Formats: sequence, structure tokens, C-alpha cells
Amino acid sequence: MQLNEKIDALTDSVKEYVETNYELVKLQVIDHTSDVISAVIGMAIFGVLLFLFLLFGSMYAAFYLSHLIGIDDIGFAVVGGFYLLVGILFYFNRKNLIENRVCNNFIKRKMAKEL
Repeated sequence: MQLNEKIDALTDSVKEYVETNYELVKLQVIDHTSDVISAVIGMAIFGVLLFLFLLFGSMYAAFYLSHLIGIDDIGFAVVGGFYLLVGILFYFNRKNLIENRVCNNFIKRKMAKEL
């Protein structure tokens, strides 16, 4: 085998290697993208259902409290005050409640995927 034939064979092997790696990267990108999209869709559906539950549950609680107290507006004020309190507590604990958990969950998912 001459030097030119060896160089041609090596060039063909390198081209095949590059094409294979390109296809692998494309498949990995598709895999990661589908993971992200499915997680986002799942969280969106859960979020909408949770929102509807909280909306109707809050309305029920407000009407029920208004009925118990006898003043129409007080039930809604109590429920609104409850949500204000929860919002304030959530705001001051947001780093611990959301940011750290999201980061840790993301890292665990990626580490589990790679192992």
C-alpha cells in the first residue's frame, strides 16, 4: 500500500468519524431538548391545575367565611390577607424554597443522565 492510499484511507476514516460524532451530538441535543420540553409541559399542566384548584378553593373559602361571619366582604379580605402573608413568607424564603431546589434537581438529573 502506498503512502497516497494510506492518506486517502486515513482521510476517509477521519471524515466518517466526524460525521458519526456530528450525528451523535445531534441526537444528544434532541434528547436533552425533549427532556426539557417534556418537563416544561408537565410543570405547565400541573401549574394550571394547581391554579384552578387554588382559585376555586379560595372562592369557596371566601364565600364560606363571609357566610359564617355574616359580612360579605370580610371573607374575601381574610382570604386575601392569607395570600398576602403567604406571599411575604415566600418572598423572604424564595432562595431556600425555589432557587436551591431547582439547581439541585437540575444537577441531579444531569448527573443521573451521564452515569
